[in-house]
Amino acid sequence: MRTGILLPLYDDPWQHGLRRLYEAAELGFTGVWTRDVTLTENDGVDRAVAGDPVADLAHAMGTGLPFEEFGTAILCAGYRHPLSMARSVVMLQQISGNRLVLGLGAGSRTNVNALYGLDRQARRQNLLQTVRTLDDLLRQGGRDLPDTVRFEKPPGFRPPPMLLASGDPAVLAELGPYLDGLMVPGLPPEKLTNADEGHPGALLPRTMQLSLAVSTADRHLPVGVRDLGRIAVVEVGAELLAPLLERYVRHGLERLVLHLPFDDLTGRQLAVLAARSRELATPVPAGAASVGAAPASVGAAPTPAPVGSAP
Repeated sequence: MRTGILLPLYDDPWQHGLRRLYEAAELGFTGVWTRDVTLTENDGVDRAVAGDPVADLAHAMGTGLPFEEFGTAILCAGYRHPLSMARSVVMLQQISGNRLVLGLGAGSRTNVNALYGLDRQARRQNLLQTVRTLDDLLRQGGRDLPDTVRFEKPPGFRPPPMLLASGDPAVLAELGPYLDGLMVPGLPPEKLTNADEGHPGALLPRTMQLSLAVSTADRHLPVGVRDLGRIAVVEVGAELLAPLLERYVRHGLERLVLHLPFDDLTGRQLAVLAARSRELATPVPAGAASVGAAPASVGAAPTPAPVGSAP
């Protein structure tokens, strides 16, 4: 199972600059992910704040730090025109040396979607159109474009894996052939076994974004779930973290994107989480969205991945 860390951290979103990226790299995290939150709802529980995910990832890529993956969790289809999103994806893939993982979704904040003119049906149609357009431009050479224009890609470009965050059976039934995996909401491991039973995307590899609180004060705190309104946080003591992560491995997840909403910038939670994550890390295979071999020292520029076939 691969592991990555979601930036920015929930309660202090403006503290994930270079220092935070270098800390994550020094601790051995193999991936960094960003999210797409253009506005925060005034509902008393929505505290999520994020920068622009494309700018955030370009910034992280430009450090030369040896992360194996750079991911979006998620890019919201309704907030960008598909042609503009495709160009951003190409540039991020170029900057990263083919290490991008593209998570896509429709966006879940009702009041934000309303400002974009997106009702349920519009969200669905935007998501369908975006995935199909990205597939055509990034993988099929722009066959659906008129003869008057073309979409340029750099030499050595490799389409990134596309992961979809959607529980809509109709959407998944239509988009299944385009997808490399699903992004699923955080669940305790015992609820994963039958979570996708009968689901159109049940056979696709799954990436979970897990909100986690690691207690270093009560190191034997039993696993529990705290409901924060918009998110549920899995809480666990530091000594019980390894068994918890191993349970996720046994339930067949391809990747955990870890989110620390109560991180206090001391680094204690990150250090414990990094140590346990290193024990579970699966090297990203050649031909996926990764470099073949990460540099040995933090700060060294990664070697671009060899040109390969599309995933």
